[in-house]
Order: sequence, then C-alpha cells, then structure tokens
Amino acid sequence: MCKVGVVIGKELLLYSFPNHPMRSARIESFWNLFKKEESRFIVKNPVMADEEILRLFHDPDYIEFVKKASELGFGYLDYGDTPSFKGVYEASCYVVGSSLLALNMVMKGEVEHGFNPMGGLHHARKDRAGGFCVFNDIGIVINYTRSFYNLKRILYVDIDAHHGDGVFYEYEDDPDLYIIDIHESGRNLYPGSGFEYEKGKGRALNTKINIEMNPYDGDDEFIKRFEEVMSFAEDSKPELILMQCGADGLKGDPITHLRYTPKAHAFTTKKLHALAHKHCKGKLVAFGGGGYNLDNVASAWMEVIRELASEY
Repeated sequence: MCKVGVVIGKELLLYSFPNHPMRSARIESFWNLFKKEESRFIVKNPVMADEEILRLFHDPDYIEFVKKASELGFGYLDYGDTPSFKGVYEASCYVVGSSLLALNMVMKGEVEHGFNPMGGLHHARKDRAGGFCVFNDIGIVINYTRSFYNLKRILYVDIDAHHGDGVFYEYEDDPDLYIIDIHESGRNLYPGSGFEYEKGKGRALNTKINIEMNPYDGDDEFIKRFEEVMSFAEDSKPELILMQCGADGLKGDPITHLRYTPKAHAFTTKKLHALAHKHCKGKLVAFGGGGYNLDNVASAWMEVIRELASEY
C-alpha cells in the first residue's frame, strides 16, 4: 500500500465563481465522499502561495492585474469565461499553494503520491487567465520542481476533456517536459486547440502527444487510445509524473460530450502509478482539474486516490 497525501479544506472552497460551473459545490461533493475513507490518507490543510512563487510562471504585470481585479470584485479576468470576484486573488493563491504542498510532501518523502482536488488550472497562460483558470498551478509546480529540486525530465498527463493549452503551448519547445494530453477534439470544444499534428517544436519535437477524442467516445475508445501511447510514457523515463485528472469527460457533464465512466480514471491512474514506481520512486502528483457534474467529480477523483493508495 502507498501513502497518499490529500490537500483538502475550506480554503479551497474559496475558488468559486458566482453562478458559474466552476463553483465550490464541486469540491464539497468530493469532500463528502472522501470523508468516508479519510483515514486511509494523509490529510493536509490548504496553504497560500506568495507572489514570489507566482512569478515562477506568471508575468508580474498579470499578477498585479489579478490583484486589482480582486480588490474591485467585478468584471472578467479574460474575455468572458473567468469572472472576477472580491478575493479571487487570495482564492487562486490557495490553489497554487496547495498544489505545491502536495508536491513538497512527495519530494520530501512524507508520502509517495499527492493530490490537490482544486488544482489543475491548465488554461491560464503566463500573461492571462482563460477557461475558469486564474493562475496555472501546474506550470508553477513544473518550474518550482526544476528550481528547488533540480529535476528536469517530467511527464505530464492530462485527461481533462479540454485541451490543456496553458501547459502545452507554454512548454511546446521544452524538450524535458513530456506531455500526453487526451481530450475531446478542439474542433468541437474550448479552447479549440490540441491537434494531433502538434508534437512539440524545435528540440522538443516528438516530446508531446495530443490525442483527439470524438464526441460520445467512452471508456473503450479512451483505453484503446491511451494504450497506444504507453510506450511513449515508458520511453520518457520521468523523474516526476504530474497527472491532471479532470472529470469533465464523464458521461453527463453539462459542458462536454464524452461518455467515460470512472473506469477511465482508474485505468489511467493504475498505469501511471506503476510507471512512477518503475522510474521515479513513486513520485506522482495529481490535480483535480475540470468536471461540472458533481457526482462525476466525486466518483472519478476517489478512483484516482484509491488507485494511488493501492499496491502497484
């Protein structure tokens, strides 16, 4: 059995946009189910990241923009998907800080694997918000890992229904970040990116894989496509694995068209769990990501942490 650290607490409920799919009920739904099995896990309270940490990925001018918008409490941080509200800056800092806490628990050997259910804000870019994401905690984790732990080769796997454009394009020419992003086709869904011919640039060519799923694809199609890229994952020989396990690909999500069940999350986690123990002494950090059907979010994320806690 593996030790799994889960960061959960009322501070993560602050990342909640009014009258919006990205609301605190998502985390509450997971939390209510998690409490029934909490004793199996190492539980930590959320913590805030400071501005210096945000600057590991984000431009200072953008950070200042979010601060001011947070004080005003109205308008949008992008072109209409990501509203501002009073305290959005602090709420976003809790997301980033909690993802770093999950990472640090893993890197310090307190646990083998970590999970932040509110993490995985993969649409934010260095200089702007996007797709419900204010600060890109994944990008910050990647840069923090390299700066403070001197790791380079990282495998990032994203199974959210939406393409993780804020990670993919910010690291498109990075030869040491290997990416597998499996998502509903960008021809049908926000952010309209993540095409299979995009495989990285320059020295990073062929270190990135996009897999486009068709609307209404389910577990069988997902598992078949994921199996096809397991050799790529093996060949990356990562020093750390990051997994964005968005639950918006499950049947019944209100804003996507895929029809997975939690079996897809269990399958992916089982594969990555074994890979982490084979190549990087178990070092794996998972992030909740999207998902806007409350029951789906709770069941998918529980499958992830149960798999991580099991024998590999």
